[in-house]
Amino acid sequence: MIRRDNIGDLVCTTPLIAALREKYPQAAIYALVNDYNKDVLDGHPLLDGVYFYTKLKHRRPGDSVVRVVWRKLMTYLALRREHFDYAIVAGSGYPKNAVRLAKAARPKHVISFVSEGTDYDAIVDYPIPFTRDHVFRHEVECLAELLRPLGITKAPGKLSLPAVVVPDVLARRFSTMQRPVVALHVSAREKSRVWAVEHFCEVIRTCLSRDVDFLLLWAPGAVDDPRHPGDDEKAHYVRSQFPDHERLVFYPTRTVKDLMAAFSCADLAVCSDGGGLHLAAGMGARVIGLFEHLEKKTKHWYPWQVPHRVLTSGSEQDWQVAHIPVQAVVDAIDDLLPHAAGGSRD
Repeated sequence: MIRRDNIGDLVCTTPLIAALREKYPQAAIYALVNDYNKDVLDGHPLLDGVYFYTKLKHRRPGDSVVRVVWRKLMTYLALRREHFDYAIVAGSGYPKNAVRLAKAARPKHVISFVSEGTDYDAIVDYPIPFTRDHVFRHEVECLAELLRPLGITKAPGKLSLPAVVVPDVLARRFSTMQRPVVALHVSAREKSRVWAVEHFCEVIRTCLSRDVDFLLLWAPGAVDDPRHPGDDEKAHYVRSQFPDHERLVFYPTRTVKDLMAAFSCADLAVCSDGGGLHLAAGMGARVIGLFEHLEKKTKHWYPWQVPHRVLTSGSEQDWQVAHIPVQAVVDAIDDLLPHAAGGSRD
């Protein structure tokens, strides 16, 4: 199974892996991913192994182009030694570069979505037409169609992530907690998905009258870091507004595993559309998703098979996440965690 995209894309591919393992329990099933998203599958119990490579744009300081390319070639050779029967290219549309990776592994068969007008005949022998209808269906549902050539037709199940070890700093605080825990993930990669830190502060300020605790999560680092822009400034601002508040925990998430561990402690997560949202759903949290007001986003990338609310600005003109009102998020918290508002929790 090949998935070379971002973190959320790979998370949404895990039901495909689970369906493969259920249908073929004795099969050798491997994943090929990139080193940016590989932690999503690290230690996954349904896989026999995970191969990964580094995209040139993700190479670390001091890592030369030659070295990155050499490691990639060594990965190709290792894949060829597996003698795969099938390579499944997991991705919407016609992921041309991923199909090339599949061909490099020299499997007997390649399964992939194809778009009208693409030249795939020499590579993809099990083509699945990708149509406009797929754009308005969830990514998980679309990927399930790639399994039809293998005789798998049942509806996809939940997201499937490996277990994580919860750090002591979180375990001590939340292991015996009676109040619901609301995780606020303040980081977002795309500018159109950023919700102002002042809005998060207003949510905290309003909801501290409820019976909840808050867990503030962010990608550490400076905002001008060219490789991994961080949100330390946002975290410092929130801390300045709520100094030493006993019901607000700050936890920087340096790795994907950190983020997964934090979400495993949360009853509810508030996230912008992105990898964090799907990790939260994969760890079983209820999710409030902050989305751009675009139908192709809200229908294709909503939180999969967990209680959730998808919020947008409701305006085609002011379509960015920044325009989602604070009260909408507060109402969604009360709706998804009725115990926090004084009702009985479902």
